[in-house]
Amino acid sequence: MYKAGSVLVVFLGFAQYAQAAMPTTEEWGGWSAFTDPRYGTRVEYPSWFSVSDGHPQLGTGQRLVTPDGGAEIEIYSLPNTAHYTPRSYLAAKMKIDPATLHYKRVSARFFALSAAREGKIYYTRCNFSGGDAGTIHCVYLGYPQSEKREWDRIVTHVSYSLRP
Repeated sequence: MYKAGSVLVVFLGFAQYAQAAMPTTEEWGGWSAFTDPRYGTRVEYPSWFSVSDGHPQLGTGQRLVTPDGGAEIEIYSLPNTAHYTPRSYLAAKMKIDPATLHYKRVSARFFALSAAREGKIYYTRCNFSGGDAGTIHCVYLGYPQSEKREWDRIVTHVSYSLRP
């Protein structure tokens, strides 16, 4: 039989281990910024995304991974030649199994989605600027599902920093 104090000590020990498992942004050099000179997309991301991994799957921008390859980020821009709104873009382009979707927010100017599959969480946010024929500015993150709590504040910072 466990005493309440023993459980608390075990829990606190686990919490300290979980926090130590992933370095803070300060330990890895803070934040970096990407700016697309053509479309003006700008976003801040943790500096530990330091390994170039080719091009994003969509549009122009960059794809980076962590040194261990466990997390990835894509920052990209797309011309909105089809005059999509966030809602119509999702209807036409995003084919996500609803069972894997954990979060979905759609407004007149952006959408944000989060889904989990095969041990990873995938988060995407796209901002729409310039009216019907403007630009779609996006960021995509993939990271281990087991590190969700540590990534929550990072994803929030990255998401809110995305600017046209």
